[in-house]
Amino acid sequence: RSVLDAVSRGPVTIRTLDVGGDKSIPFLTQAPEANPFMGLRSIRLSFEYPDLFLQQIRAALRAAHGVDQEVKLLFPMITTREELLRIHEFVDEARANLHAARVPFRAVKIGMMLEVPAAAVMIDRLLAHVDFVSIGSNDLVQYLTAADRDNPKVSHLCQALCPAVLRVLQHVISTCCEAKKPVAVCGEMAGSPRAFPLLFGMGLRTFSMSSSFIPAIRDLAAHVSVS
Repeated sequence: RSVLDAVSRGPVTIRTLDVGGDKSIPFLTQAPEANPFMGLRSIRLSFEYPDLFLQQIRAALRAAHGVDQEVKLLFPMITTREELLRIHEFVDEARANLHAARVPFRAVKIGMMLEVPAAAVMIDRLLAHVDFVSIGSNDLVQYLTAADRDNPKVSHLCQALCPAVLRVLQHVISTCCEAKKPVAVCGEMAGSPRAFPLLFGMGLRTFSMSSSFIPAIRDLAAHVSVS
């Protein structure tokens, strides 16, 4: 709620717990994994701790009540339609619990982070279950190229502007635009002057980047046309 109170205008997007891989928190006990980036992380970890997951959703619904801003809830690392259906069950349960307890809340829009190639391939079948899509470019590029961007031996393969990545992004963006579902990109690509004209030409209109990149990208946007 303090975040919402600090934002004077515009929508606020709350991403649910997104840990695992290179991020860990001490109060969630996780067994060591051979490949943690493809293991129990993000939404998969939330499903392992349903009480914690439900509590976070309840908190977001409660915080959304009584504020002027639009509040959106974003779920990370979605892979399958079944995961989205399960998320809707959690949201429905959270709303039912709050209603029964007579705790005020407000409905929020549901979005998915698109980071997994399987979700990119099947994006047309997933859009019916979300209100918006956020492309997590860092992980998507890493998974598409099967190369760790932090490993100097293979980082040359992890290129956001390689034809394979651009073809997948074109598919996702065009599918979202045709379905009239808002789509955004976050990660390093969003603030890249080299990537911006390509993504803008594909139809992307929402870019989530570090504030330090905004002046350069805004200047670039003012000097290019769609054509």
